[in-house]
Amino acid sequence: METKNINDLSREVMLLKKEFAKMKEFMEENLEFTKRTEEAWQEIDEGNCTKMDSEDFLKEIKKW
Repeated sequence: METKNINDLSREVMLLKKEFAKMKEFMEENLEFTKRTEEAWQEIDEGNCTKMDSEDFLKEIKKW
């Protein structure tokens, strides 16, 4: 069994905290994406969308 001193454990805890912070940020971004996707699908289901053919779509995005 490996024996670790308090400094080693402290470093590991700090690394874990950093990793958990990254995971939390990722999960928050993922949740926001999920909410926006769900809202978009609701708009589609309600018929609040614009339909266009591919040619018109390409013209439209060129304006952006």
